[in-house]
Amino acid sequence: MDNLVLIRVAQDAARSLVGASLESLRQESEQRFRLTFGGATELAALVISLRPELPWIGRPQRRWEGPRWAPGAFAVAAARALVGRLVDGVRKPPCEAVLLITLGEGRGLAIELATHGGNLVLLDPGGAVAGSWHRPPANASRLAAGSRYRPRGVPEGKLDPFALDAPAIDAFIASWRSRGEPDFETLRRHILGIGGSAARLVVDEAERTGRTPGAVLRTRLDEVVSGRARPVIEGPCGLEDGLERGGLSAERFHLLPWTPGSPSDGRVLIDAPSAAAVSGSYHEAIEAGAAHARRLAGLAAIVRAERKRATRAAENAAESLRGFENPDRFRRQAEALLAGLSRARRDGDEVTVPDPYDPSGADVRIAAPAGRALPLLADDLFRKHRRARRGIEATEERLRALRARLVRLEALEEERLRAKSPADAAALEEALRSLGVAVGLTPRSRAGRAAAAASAPTVAGARLVRSTDGFTILVGRTARDNDRLTFKLAAPDDLWLHAAGVPGAHVIVRVPDREHAVPDRTVLEAAALAARYSDAAREGMVDVHCTPRKFVRRARGGAPGTVVLKRVRTVRVRPALRDPEEGWASPAAK
Repeated sequence: MDNLVLIRVAQDAARSLVGASLESLRQESEQRFRLTFGGATELAALVISLRPELPWIGRPQRRWEGPRWAPGAFAVAAARALVGRLVDGVRKPPCEAVLLITLGEGRGLAIELATHGGNLVLLDPGGAVAGSWHRPPANASRLAAGSRYRPRGVPEGKLDPFALDAPAIDAFIASWRSRGEPDFETLRRHILGIGGSAARLVVDEAERTGRTPGAVLRTRLDEVVSGRARPVIEGPCGLEDGLERGGLSAERFHLLPWTPGSPSDGRVLIDAPSAAAVSGSYHEAIEAGAAHARRLAGLAAIVRAERKRATRAAENAAESLRGFENPDRFRRQAEALLAGLSRARRDGDEVTVPDPYDPSGADVRIAAPAGRALPLLADDLFRKHRRARRGIEATEERLRALRARLVRLEALEEERLRAKSPADAAALEEALRSLGVAVGLTPRSRAGRAAAAASAPTVAGARLVRSTDGFTILVGRTARDNDRLTFKLAAPDDLWLHAAGVPGAHVIVRVPDREHAVPDRTVLEAAALAARYSDAAREGMVDVHCTPRKFVRRARGGAPGTVVLKRVRTVRVRPALRDPEEGWASPAAK
């Protein structure tokens, strides 16, 4: 986080939180924490994000939309030690990205926000380390339990500008300038607490006004420390517009520690009531933009994978079609046998009869197992003819469906290249779901639906099918996918199905609410899919267990996907004959 903006956030926190009570310390995700305060004048809540590439603290501007997170050991210990205590003080060492919040009896929380060094440190009543969220090897001694807490300190070779006057800062800059280092790089890399945004502002103001960089920096540091500087966000447009255009990133939007004299050409300044609100608005927007970019990248990967799968399946179908024997040959042999029964001559495992289709009356030789009557052999040949015809027709139909799927996937690839906004991503997800790709699936809850809009989509390890009645049917692919489908995605009242007594896919029928009973036809269609994707797929009829998901439990100590059923009913169906990705055909059942 920009150190100069952090100074202003610390000032806001000190003004608002001293005397307030810490009501909760909650871990919202692996790297995100929320502190809420009672009696605070402005900051009722602070969010701390410890993402390595961009840690930050600020006032949250939107509700957390991610899934609920089980708190780790540090969050539990910190909440037990700090919640309910009054805030005694908030301070920040000027040149370090550290915020120290002290509470009753000298306890405290050190919030370290250096890039790739984000951390939370719990302090005991004497100011010693009681625990830390992260303890990297390089800081093992500094964060050892019981040791006196100390920030990282000023690295060797870097300048602390807060206690120096303008000539001293200029002399330091000049020493690096003599080595060929540009002023911008000197400010950004060698002067502690000055980030890239502040360095750019200082260089631009020095060039515009004719003042030295040291004089400009000294003036601006005084304004920041005194609270007169007002941080703002600079970007090509508003934050919401940036998200809609698909360009909301730290490369295009910048958090500035003070308001520049004039924004760059074509850029706008975005303000907020306080520095903490500016920080929260900026960082939450950047995280939303990164999540949207991941979502689009995930969709692109899914479309590519589905296109590759469909291409491979189409090639296999075409190869199968070429491998079919000519069905008319079997019919002609059967008719020759029946027409030439009186003139047939056996020779071992072959029989010779006249060919009725040959004008010259030449003989045709037909394989004839010993002991098999010729009329029965003719029946066998007719069956082979019918079976071959059905196989060719089914394979041709499969090939047509796969080629049509490929055309739709190629069109979706073009749509992905044009997709920019969240609405575009949502439309692309819906188009994939219409093709049976289980993308963007989340638990049916408010948090789950909201998280779907902010997370990168993945193929959820399931086939997605729409029943004839319009119900969503999900079919697991692997054992781990089965476990996730049943215990992460399915709601308690969804219908769960599995082939009885054999390994196979978990199948879920999503039920909109308790008022919508699953029609018998949908149950049979889902059961047919459970039978198809099981080890009983080649059986004529298969028993399938079905029960509401709430009656399914993980088997204690069992492998992923192994379950115990509390209550169950059984339906008997024929396995579905067609892959759901190639179109749906209602199964026969009884």
